[in-house]
Amino acid sequence: MLLRSKYIDIALTLFMAYFAFRRFSDGQVGFGIFFTVLCVLNILALVMKIKAGKDTNNTVQSK
Repeated sequence: MLLRSKYIDIALTLFMAYFAFRRFSDGQVGFGIFFTVLCVLNILALVMKIKAGKDTNNTVQSK
């Protein structure tokens, strides 16, 4: 289940990055910043999920 969640996070990150780019190019800087911040937070959540997955795999293998 965690693997599917990672792919969803990647898709959402790309989707929000596209929206951020479109908002900046249309001159809507406020919404562009908003989508950029959401994109960065989603990347942070993805990195934390990957690290948690690696920690879980290391714990299982060491037992």
